[in-house]
Amino acid sequence: CLAHFARRATRCVFGGPGLASFLPRPVPTMGKKKPELSKTEKKYNKKDVFALKDVFDDADADGSGEIDANELRKALNKSNLGDAADDFFKAIDTDGSKKIGFDEYLKAYYRKASPSEVKDMMLWVYPLKIEKPPTPPKLSDLQKREIKSIFVLYDLNENGSLDKKELLEALKDTGYDDDEIEEMFDDYDVNGDGEISLREFEKMLEAAYL
Repeated sequence: CLAHFARRATRCVFGGPGLASFLPRPVPTMGKKKPELSKTEKKYNKKDVFALKDVFDDADADGSGEIDANELRKALNKSNLGDAADDFFKAIDTDGSKKIGFDEYLKAYYRKASPSEVKDMMLWVYPLKIEKPPTPPKLSDLQKREIKSIFVLYDLNENGSLDKKELLEALKDTGYDDDEIEEMFDDYDVNGDGEISLREFEKMLEAAYL
């Protein structure tokens, strides 16, 4: 029957469940609590799945992540089972895509594994990629110098900060009305000292530059 073919094919092409027994075992670390195993990890040996993935990749000659009929035939020829390649392929290719994915191999090899267990095993060998958030743009040195020049120009009392009157003068020709400028003043006066420092002024103009 097809199930028998699938079981036999996976053993011939990919090896048996004891592959991981030949790998070196990790040395236990004293004092560290081991993380609790998931239900799938308790039921199936993760090392075996990784070892089976390695030999699956060996049969996947073109590195596509799937095995076609020719690749399966070449793998079976090593075990003198090339004549049975078509039957083996039909038994494992359950979705009829003419390709064998690692998930189909797992389903054929671990016949009693539930869909969720197969999904867990797939995530062991194909972990989800966590994308890093994009780095926010930063002002260039030239832009910072331009902003500083504006800041110094309107720092009339040369105390290294802009009060509300000075900010109103600096931004009067930018299209903002007095109420909007006063609201910006309150928003960007982070430390609440009643003045806008050069750094706070940079943050205020950042959106216009970036």
